[in-house]
Amino acid sequence: MHESAPMFPSRSTEVVSRRRVWRWLALLPLLAVLGLADSSYLLWRHRAETSGFCPTGGCDLVNQGEYSEFGGIPVAAFGIGAYLLLLSLSIAAMTRPGRRALAMLAAVAGTGAIISAWLIYLQVAVIESICGWCVLSALTMTSLFVLSLSALVVTRPSQPSDAAVAEPLTPGPTGALRRAFRLPLMALGMVALVAALLGGLYRLGWEWSGIPTTLPAVHGPLMVSGFLGTLIGLERAVALGRWWPALGPLTTGAGAVILMIGGPGVAGPALMTLGSLMLVITFVYLIREQPALFTVTMGLGALVWLGGNTLWLSGWSIGSVIGWWAAFLILTIAGERLELSRFLPLARRHRLSFLAATTLFAAGLIPVETAFDVGTRLSGVGLTAMSVWLLRHDMARHAVRKTGLHRFVALSLLSGYVWLAAAGLLTLGLGGMAAGLHHDATLHAMHQHNGPDGYDATLHAIFVGFVFSMIMGHAPIIFPSILGIALPFRPVFYSHLILLHLSLALRVAGDITAWWPGRLWGGSLNVAAILLFLVNMAASALSGKRSARLENAGGRSG
Repeated sequence: MHESAPMFPSRSTEVVSRRRVWRWLALLPLLAVLGLADSSYLLWRHRAETSGFCPTGGCDLVNQGEYSEFGGIPVAAFGIGAYLLLLSLSIAAMTRPGRRALAMLAAVAGTGAIISAWLIYLQVAVIESICGWCVLSALTMTSLFVLSLSALVVTRPSQPSDAAVAEPLTPGPTGALRRAFRLPLMALGMVALVAALLGGLYRLGWEWSGIPTTLPAVHGPLMVSGFLGTLIGLERAVALGRWWPALGPLTTGAGAVILMIGGPGVAGPALMTLGSLMLVITFVYLIREQPALFTVTMGLGALVWLGGNTLWLSGWSIGSVIGWWAAFLILTIAGERLELSRFLPLARRHRLSFLAATTLFAAGLIPVETAFDVGTRLSGVGLTAMSVWLLRHDMARHAVRKTGLHRFVALSLLSGYVWLAAAGLLTLGLGGMAAGLHHDATLHAMHQHNGPDGYDATLHAIFVGFVFSMIMGHAPIIFPSILGIALPFRPVFYSHLILLHLSLALRVAGDITAWWPGRLWGGSLNVAAILLFLVNMAASALSGKRSARLENAGGRSG
C-alpha cells in the first residue's frame, strides 16, 4: 500500500499536463475555420465588382492587385486549400493518439506563417496599402503554428495527444434542465415547424388568405434554425444535464417568433446567430469532456451553422447560405450516427474514409463564382461518399433484421441515407444548378415552374428525404428523453414514413422533368406526411399515458 502511494501525485501531474495540451488542441479547429472563412471571403471579394467592408481601407487594392494571384490562381484560393488541410490535421490531432498529426500541422502552419509574413511585407513595402482581412489571416496562421508547436513540444512520444483524461461526464441533478422548462422550448420549435410548413405551402402555390405574408420569405430559416436548431440545442442540453446550453434553443426559438411576426431589422437573424454560437460553446464543452471523432464532427456542424447564420446576418441571401445550413444538419446527424457506431469495430481506414468524405463535402461551401460549379460537384462526390459510408457502417443495417421499433428506426435511417445519396448524385451531375446557380428566387413567389428545377430537387432530397427520415426514426427515442413521456411503437408509424418517401419521389420527379403538378402535389403531400407524423406521435403519447395509468391502477389494486 505504501509503495503505491507516490503514483497518485504523478498521475495527477500527468492529467494536468494533458489538460493543458487539450486546451491548445481545442483551439486549432476553431482557428482553422476562422482562417477558412476569412480566405473564402477574400476569394469572393477578389471577383467582386463593388467595394466591401475593410477595417484598414486597403483591402480591395491588395486583394485585386497584381500580387493577388500566383500563376493565374488567386492567393486566397491557396489559403482556402491550406486551411482545409489544417482543419483536417487539427481534427486528426484531437481524435488520434501520437504526435504525427501535430508535427504535420506545425509544418504546414509554419510554412503558411512564413508565406503570410512575406505577403504582409509586400503590402507594407511595395503596395503601400494594408488589407485588414489579410492581416487577420496572417495572425490566424501564426497562431495555428504557435499552438501546434507548443502542443508538439509538451506532448511526449508515449503520451496520446488527443486524450484529455477527464472524468466521465456525470452531471448532478442540480445542474440539469428542469422538465418544466423543456416543454416551452419544444413548443417554440414546433410552432416554428408549423409556420415553416405554412410558408412552404404558399411557396408551392397555395395562396390561402390565412397564411401570414411574412412566412414564405423565411421558410428556410424557420425550418433550419427555428425548428431543427431549437430541437438539436434542446436535445444537447438535456443530454449534458446542464441548464445553460438551453439558452441556445431559447434564443433560436425567440428569433423564430420574431421572423414569424415580421419583426423589424436584424433582431430575428441576430438571435438565431446567438443560438448557434451557444451550440458551438456547448460542443466545445462536450469535446473537452469526451474528445472523439463523433463529438468533433458534431462540433464542426455547429461551427458551420454559426458560419452560415453569420453570413446571413451580414446580408447574404438565404440561397447563398443554404448550403451551410445543410452542412450543419448533415454533419450533426453523421456525428450522432458515428457515436452509435462506436459499438461496431471501425478500422483506421474506415475513419480516414469518413474524414475524406467530410472534407470533400465541406469544400463545396467555398463561395466563389469561378469555382462554384467545380466546388459544388466536389461536394456532391463527398456527399455521395458519406451516404455510402453510412449505409455500410451504420448499426441500422444490423437492426433492420429485428422487429418492432428497432426495424422501424433502421428502415427510417437507411431510407434517409438513400435520399442523401440521391442528393449527392444530383449535386454531382447538375453542379452549380443543384446549389442554386442561375436559380430564379422569384420563381417560387410567382408559383411558376417553366423548366427543370434541380435546386429544389436537391434541397428537398436533403432536408425532407434525409433530415426528416432521421427525425421520424429518432423521435420515438429522443422525444421521451426530452419530455419524459412514453412513445410506444405502433405499426401506424410506417404510414407517415411511407407517405413521406412516396410524396418526395413525386416532387423530385416533378422538379427534374418540369412537371408542375407533380411538384405541387408532391410538396403538398410532404407537408401532409410531416403533419401525420406529429399526429401519430401525439396519439402514441396518449396511448402510452393511458397504458401507464392502467398499470398504476393495476398495481394499486394488487
